[in-house]
Amino acid sequence: MQPQSALSIAAIIPTFRRDIYLLQSIQSLLEQTRRPDEIIVIDQTSPEDQDSETRLALGKLEHSGLIQMVHLHPPAVSVARNLAACTAKSEILLYLDDDIIAEKSLVENHLRNFHDPEVHGVAGGCITPTDKTFYPVPPGFTHRNPVWQAFYHTRFDRPLQNICFMAGCNFSVRRESLIKAWGWDEHIINYGDRDLGIRLVQAGFRLDYDPEALLTHLAAPTGGTRVKDPKTPWKGYLRCISIFYLAFRHLSNNPNMFIRFGLWRGARFSFLLRDNLLRPWRWPKELAAYFFALAKAYRWGLQGVKSPFRICTQVRNQK
Repeated sequence: MQPQSALSIAAIIPTFRRDIYLLQSIQSLLEQTRRPDEIIVIDQTSPEDQDSETRLALGKLEHSGLIQMVHLHPPAVSVARNLAACTAKSEILLYLDDDIIAEKSLVENHLRNFHDPEVHGVAGGCITPTDKTFYPVPPGFTHRNPVWQAFYHTRFDRPLQNICFMAGCNFSVRRESLIKAWGWDEHIINYGDRDLGIRLVQAGFRLDYDPEALLTHLAAPTGGTRVKDPKTPWKGYLRCISIFYLAFRHLSNNPNMFIRFGLWRGARFSFLLRDNLLRPWRWPKELAAYFFALAKAYRWGLQGVKSPFRICTQVRNQK
């Protein structure tokens, strides 16, 4: 069994137009009881969208060796997460959002779980400034199939072993296991954590849940992939493609879940989005985009996972 002190860990933060939140997130990592060996920021913000004070602050942190900045354009969160996995030298990768405040023992508690060599990934606890509630585990939850867990997970009040869900804002994974499972699916803009959790379990890797590996998710109203942000480069139908793609990949054998988490959720981000409902002249265009997204997601579903690690793994297996 490898001692915790021998394990190296990289904190990974993909960011897009969340300057103030990003600096807070980094500061909370620098104040950890056990600092990450690497803090890798995948910066997808264009220079014109970043204020000079933030650029200066990030430059100082990078110059001092406290963080590593990697720039990526155009923005693509799953690409950013895979790029970070290629960049990191550490054995454990801790994926975080750019609008979080980490509890001081976050890194220490994530690493504690990897004392057990059978643990390959850890989903941490997540609260918000307005909701700090943790919930009892439903009877038989861990015996449900991976897809059901991935789409129904919530904040639980006790640790769990052999789970099938994760959260992209607070999740650690052995780098080697991530690569063997082909990494993050670059077809996906949103909800890639659900897909990755399912694929890790299907590949035979064990995931645990630890509510003590805790952070506060600030849920910034702008930046990131927020559809309601007027400056976002992602329109509602682009999120629909991710939603439909996940449904075709994982829910095609369950009509009820396919409708609920596929067709219905996609509608809520297109023609049923509040801003569109209040503007009837948008309905024809939004409906057309909805069905376009459905067709494109179906084609992507036939292709399967898009990832550079998929190609590397297949070539290695052939050898």
